Amino acid sequence: MAECLPGTLDMNGLPITRVQLTAPPLSRIVEALLPELSNNFETVIVEAVPCPDLTQSPFNLAAEGLSGDETVIDVGSPSYLLPLVDRNKLYDMGDLKRVTGSDPMFAVGAGAGPWPHIGVNCEFVGNVQISCNHVNNSSHVYRVDRQTTEDQVHENLPRNETRFALLANFYTCNGFGGEVLRIVCESRKGPLDFVTSVRQALAKRFGTDPVGLGGVILIENGTVNVHVMRDFSKTPINTESELNKWLKFYNVTTPLVGLGYLVSSDPNLDLRPQHFHLFSQHGLGGHYHYDTEPATIKYTAYLNVAKTLIRVDQPEQAISFGKD
Repeated sequence: MAECLPGTLDMNGLPITRVQLTAPPLSRIVEALLPELSNNFETVIVEAVPCPDLTQSPFNLAAEGLSGDETVIDVGSPSYLLPLVDRNKLYDMGDLKRVTGSDPMFAVGAGAGPWPHIGVNCEFVGNVQISCNHVNNSSHVYRVDRQTTEDQVHENLPRNETRFALLANFYTCNGFGGEVLRIVCESRKGPLDFVTSVRQALAKRFGTDPVGLGGVILIENGTVNVHVMRDFSKTPINTESELNKWLKFYNVTTPLVGLGYLVSSDPNLDLRPQHFHLFSQHGLGGHYHYDTEPATIKYTAYLNVAKTLIRVDQPEQAISFGKD
């Protein structure tokens, strides 16, 4: 008997909360990050610069820049994946255009992929620009190979497949050029991964006033620990330990490009505080955790400051793990 596939949910029919964020000027972000990142990396540059053309290599994004209607969006929740999956939680990136009101709308981020299209649960690297009714979709998915159950498999999504499932975290904007934050960190000497070090530096400076950043990270000169989700578990996953046994972990080689967001403080919305997924031209990627060759690693990030946070489909009851 054929599996009955769920329909796509209309985001505008789901609970939506909008929060105006603390959006410090880039100069204050630079002041907040520079001393803290210098505690974690040997070489640090933090500056405000004109955004490079992100459609070009090595980034290969769907739009040129990170400016205009700058927004961070948290959709769904790990609570829809764990302890057992809710297959009805299927969303479409096309709805982000209506939710944000942005036209054009450029979205980059990390989430769970369109399993009805792929056939199994998978990691999603969102990279889409929508202008009027034109869709430029350069999104990627990574899954665990069904035959070997060990190797990861990469696929590019077709132009008209803009769905994702369960949970995702996006930075959205108009995709215009403009001034952005450039962060270069080399040779990690401290315990924190790159994204956590940025987020904690912002939290230290701005406290409970949420600051959201999003965009792209280029990782070079080393290897990186990632995970790729296996197909949906048939038995409940109730602890972090059980979750880590279900996930498939890899050390992947650079260069890698990461897309996602971070928010320095949660205004009681059950936010995922940070979430970046990686893709590459050599077929490897997944959910970013940390670098595994700290002496040689290099991060180059282009990020912008969000003015608005949008929370979509927050669960009524949230689990206490699964947000790493």
